[in-house]
Amino acid sequence: MRSSLSCEFCRPHVAPNGRAAKRARRATEEASSVSHDQDIESQRQLLSAPHSRGPATPSSGLDYRDGRQEMDHHLEQIPKDVVYIALEAFWRKFPELRVIHPSSFMKSFGSNCPRESKALLATVLAMTKTQKPDSDRLRSQILFPSERYASYACDVLAACILQPPDVKVIQALLILTLYEWGTRDFHKAWMHCGIAIRMMQLLHSSRVAPFPLEIPQRSEQNSLTPAIETRTFWACFIMDCMVSSGTYNPRVLPKQEMAKLNVPRPPTSTEFALGPGSSAQAEGAGENFISSGTATSVYLDLDQSFGVMADGFDIYSDVMAFVFNDGRKAPGMCLPENCPWVPTSPVACWRRRLEEWRTKQHHRLHYPANSVAAYATLGYGESFVYLNLLYYQSVVMLQREYFPFLPTIDMTPRGPIDPPTLEAEAPPGWWEQSAKELFEAAGHLSSVLREASECGVAVMTPFAGFCAFSSCYINLYGFMFPRIGVGYATRAEEYMNWSIEYLNKFREVWDLGDGWLKTIQNGSLMYQRATSDAQKYRGRSRFDFSVLHQSVHEFRVVDRSAQHLEEINNAERGAVSTGEGSNVSGDKANQNIGGLNPQALIDAVGSMDDQGLWPNWWSMLEDVDASEMFTMG
Repeated sequence: MRSSLSCEFCRPHVAPNGRAAKRARRATEEASSVSHDQDIESQRQLLSAPHSRGPATPSSGLDYRDGRQEMDHHLEQIPKDVVYIALEAFWRKFPELRVIHPSSFMKSFGSNCPRESKALLATVLAMTKTQKPDSDRLRSQILFPSERYASYACDVLAACILQPPDVKVIQALLILTLYEWGTRDFHKAWMHCGIAIRMMQLLHSSRVAPFPLEIPQRSEQNSLTPAIETRTFWACFIMDCMVSSGTYNPRVLPKQEMAKLNVPRPPTSTEFALGPGSSAQAEGAGENFISSGTATSVYLDLDQSFGVMADGFDIYSDVMAFVFNDGRKAPGMCLPENCPWVPTSPVACWRRRLEEWRTKQHHRLHYPANSVAAYATLGYGESFVYLNLLYYQSVVMLQREYFPFLPTIDMTPRGPIDPPTLEAEAPPGWWEQSAKELFEAAGHLSSVLREASECGVAVMTPFAGFCAFSSCYINLYGFMFPRIGVGYATRAEEYMNWSIEYLNKFREVWDLGDGWLKTIQNGSLMYQRATSDAQKYRGRSRFDFSVLHQSVHEFRVVDRSAQHLEEINNAERGAVSTGEGSNVSGDKANQNIGGLNPQALIDAVGSMDDQGLWPNWWSMLEDVDASEMFTMG
């Protein structure tokens, strides 16, 4: 029988923008309840807004001038206290972009507010609206959908990017980059990030070069200007690390370039808020700005969390570049001297850098020994979560590169089984320790995000979503192949459910979540088939599922569901054509490991059932007619 499907996301006959249209209608209803005197005009503009949460594009057509003027008026009329609330909400929810100085920004805000400030505020409101702010004042003043604010910002910034550099324009471009990445408009995100970096380099050069190539723009500076510009430069660095980790392109702004440009270390939160001389941080701390172990105070490390995060993203980006550029399959990576247990190997060097970064932090910043709740009460909950996500996500990416993509049900921890294999034997116990680190890291990713949600500091950013996706897939892997976890994946089922619960909420905010859930869905189908009919999958490796294997690593997620299903189809059809596809009744004992039936996630065309995904996504659906899965091609 086919599974009964109960939501529009799962049904093939529903248009792809069905959920987005419902969100747009909800946004319209919100606007109609708060627009008061401007009801008629506001509704006319809202109803003409795009019915999607899709990419922001510059406005065009007859309504361009009216729409622009209306948004200008709307932004100018927002009360100052609401602007402060929006800035504070943005600061908390997006730790990687803590670059806007509230008091400096408010000096330029008012009836004669420059266009750069209005564009920056529009990007902040676009991002804040996605997070469903809990402030009644904020909800009543953010009248328009996120894409409307982002589209307005695009219009304004398009006219600013060839003008002399302005730090507010750079900040707006960075925020727009994150918004566009979340809405899967990757090309625009990549371009806007690059423009922001070039503008920041030009601005920095005009400040520090002995003979600037261009006459710097005359602008009023104060003691806070260097701190704001330096932090914005490091935000460019972080965003470059983030978006580059989702592509095959090298980073535009590697750390060596930051050093060549003599960019100072990021100011602490206290220095950023109050100006230089307000922190106890030692002068000239340079690269070793974080004291080791327990010698420094927790507060000092939290005060420096933005700089700590920048160093973490530097390591994470290098790890992702290794994975994206063929990982262990890259030329020479399987030679004895490059095996991961060799201290001088690239993987060992990255792991050592990661551990050094971790040990430089105060031990009270380490999860799970310390709780999210404690830091949420201090106002640093999101920063605490981010630092731990960076660490455990990097561990997962390094360790899983060497595990078999498609093991057998009785396989214990070991290295790659598909070519190229490692040309040396690992020391005794090395693979068991690697499995321990892999599954513990995946579990911590899931639990730290869950605790954050329970404590009211839910982190719903593209990077956090990618961490949840990675955790979910590894825990699915450990649940389907329990022996490869050697006792370290005993809670894999629970962690998997937590990650799916998170991703279901995440996809209501960002379109990225849909692609990740589909990859999990298709991976679960492959693993279920491999464990229930082992004979058909004998000898299969990641080469037979190269597209699915690629999707498992993608931050720049592309929906390749049709190709995933075709690979599964071809694997089974190939087994049948060679006489290996006979019915293996003896494998029924492995068919539903612990009650899991990932096959129930799939309908005839690979759609997904919301109800079936959360919280027990294998027990809420009826059986599936599996024969319909293999009618493709």
